[in-house]
Amino acid sequence: MRRLLLSFSFAILAGFASAEPVDPDWLQAEVDASRERAGLVALGAAVIAVGDTPSIAVSGETAKGSGEPAAPGDAWHIGSNSKALTALLYARLVEEGLANWGATLPDLFPGMADDMDPAWQDTTIEDLFAHRSGIGQLGAIWLIARHNDTASLPEQRLETVRSRLRKPPEGEPGTYEYSNVNYIVAGAAIEGILGMSWEDAMEAYVFNADGSDWSQGWGAGAPQSGLQGHKRSMFGGLKPAGRGPGADNPQALGPAGTLHVPLASHAQLLLEFVDEDSSFITPDMRDHLLAPWPDESADYAMGWAIMEDDELGRIYWHNGSNTMWLSRVALIPSLDAVIIVNASEFNDTSKDTTQALLDTVKDRLAASAD
Repeated sequence: MRRLLLSFSFAILAGFASAEPVDPDWLQAEVDASRERAGLVALGAAVIAVGDTPSIAVSGETAKGSGEPAAPGDAWHIGSNSKALTALLYARLVEEGLANWGATLPDLFPGMADDMDPAWQDTTIEDLFAHRSGIGQLGAIWLIARHNDTASLPEQRLETVRSRLRKPPEGEPGTYEYSNVNYIVAGAAIEGILGMSWEDAMEAYVFNADGSDWSQGWGAGAPQSGLQGHKRSMFGGLKPAGRGPGADNPQALGPAGTLHVPLASHAQLLLEFVDEDSSFITPDMRDHLLAPWPDESADYAMGWAIMEDDELGRIYWHNGSNTMWLSRVALIPSLDAVIIVNASEFNDTSKDTTQALLDTVKDRLAASAD
């Protein structure tokens, strides 16, 4: 039924025309003006529609006070926008017959099944991806411990799973509660299926998949060149976050939000979600990844929040931040288009500016399709 409902929603939107390519000069002018008005260190945007190459615009400097201009090929930390890509990785494994939708936690972690609290017996991979497992939140103790943990990343994630599943859910299973823990557990399940780290699995099955044109510049953690994120200084201003461990969350959090990527590669990969002729994301994969879970009354799918726009119909969106960067993404199936807007700082000003710019670009795309 979920597949039928999602297919129907795409059919409703079939009357919309694809958006015209966004003029790169217009986009650059909008990004420049938005950054200058807000006083942001760096701002970037990408817009792409099916059949087109991405329009990319960046403005500002790589780090506050550096004087080094931000470049179109610089990587941006995308935070929790990594989540949809972890779900995509799992969908690729299903497509290849290595995993199953509907798999329960005992299915995913058979070696722990006897030690799991009985409340977890019916929790599925979809419940994890849709934040409906009731698994609770990460705490400061976990973050501090993982920063100092010398075990391998798969071992750290598996121990996190073990410690959580021994106990009953902290929240109410079936009720939406956004939590990074869901994706750490899902990432550990993927590691168990493949016998490799989530990072290596993303490289093998998503970033460097055969025929991909989005493989350049992906990585986990803080970018090691180009742009830097920014922290608050003790006097209330901004200071560059640097390149070390303190420039990101612990890497054990990876499946929930540690990826960085240049705008062009990110846009080209996300376009596969709206390209109905994609061979990388098949119709079955798209239906499952974008279907509201557990039913059409929900407003979250597999790593995507869902909104209904009066003019454009259903839009899939997500925000990501490690508190030093901000990334906003939107899929607009009715226009066969993707929008990304990023900032190298996270505060009220960057939140307002990136949202306003995304809305401006969305309106421009809609007008071009009328």
